[in-house]
Amino acid sequence: MRRTAVSLAVVVGLAAGCGTDGAPAPTPGLEAPTPSATSLVTSPGPASLAPAPAGSWDELRGRLEALDADVGMVAARVADDGSCRPVAELDPATPRPMASIFKLYVLGAVAAAVDAGELSWTDELTVSGGLRSLPSGELQDAPAGTRVTVERAAAAMVAISDNTAAELLMDRVGRTAVEEAMTALGHSRPDLNRPFLTTREFFTVGWGQPDLRDDWALAGAAGRARLLAALPAGPLRVTGRDIDDPAWESGVDWFGSALDVCAAQAALHANASDEVLRSVLGQNRGVTIDRGDWPYVGYKGGSAPGVVTASWYGERADGERYVFVMQAAAADSGAVADHDAFFALGADAFLLLADHQGP
Repeated sequence: MRRTAVSLAVVVGLAAGCGTDGAPAPTPGLEAPTPSATSLVTSPGPASLAPAPAGSWDELRGRLEALDADVGMVAARVADDGSCRPVAELDPATPRPMASIFKLYVLGAVAAAVDAGELSWTDELTVSGGLRSLPSGELQDAPAGTRVTVERAAAAMVAISDNTAAELLMDRVGRTAVEEAMTALGHSRPDLNRPFLTTREFFTVGWGQPDLRDDWALAGAAGRARLLAALPAGPLRVTGRDIDDPAWESGVDWFGSALDVCAAQAALHANASDEVLRSVLGQNRGVTIDRGDWPYVGYKGGSAPGVVTASWYGERADGERYVFVMQAAAADSGAVADHDAFFALGADAFLLLADHQGP
């Protein structure tokens, strides 16, 4: 398959948010979308040129639809039974690439193992060459033998979308546990992600040599499992410079709908008794959301070449709970390169949800 190279100023990465109150932030290599020094985010213009917040759901949907991409969205109230009750939506049931939102399912598997007494948040994990991934994150730079607790790895995986932290956690709980977490967290089509990729596998299948995209696209679950089993062990042979064009159209990503992501956010936050889990989920607010209206917000998003995604869970001051999810996927990475504009819609959504009344 011939690949068209795309400017590295536009793409280099897989990721998810890494600021606290700034929009979701990338780091070079594989990225975490937030306006800060990043190769993936378009530089913001003067504040005076920033568009006014979307004043209605129709306006917000219109801005999302203006992207030259396949887009989906849902804003939903979390009902007492934990289900997502849409307030506004845009094709929310169609599966699309999730990028680093997949890490919610890794976290779900970790939380389930803790609940079952098979794992503790204080257990330690060890960084090694065979588990070292590409950025975003920091643990990829840690010396071999560095030990981190499960809690620290989980927090890094959510707050700065640390890919090596995700590797450590998946290695500890196992691929099967993460696949089971998809079902437990309400994913409607878990078969789309079997076998469930690690980030190292994602990079190798998507951009390694030999080119495996066609084989991956044509294979069923059993064939894909054989392909993964044949990948080389040891240090990763793909670098950030290799991540140069979209691979999601070949099925190289993690897939789910906006409603699937809403269900996962709601289910993870239903376990309010686990204070560590709640703290991990609340590491990053993603964008600036009024703390008076929304005392608690948890964010997880992601980006890969041609893909940008975002999801928030928020608890309003009156106790009402809401989730907002957006997804965009394009064959041309440039179509979704303006992350500032994309993530600004998350802040707009919470302004609209602050006034929402009704079931």
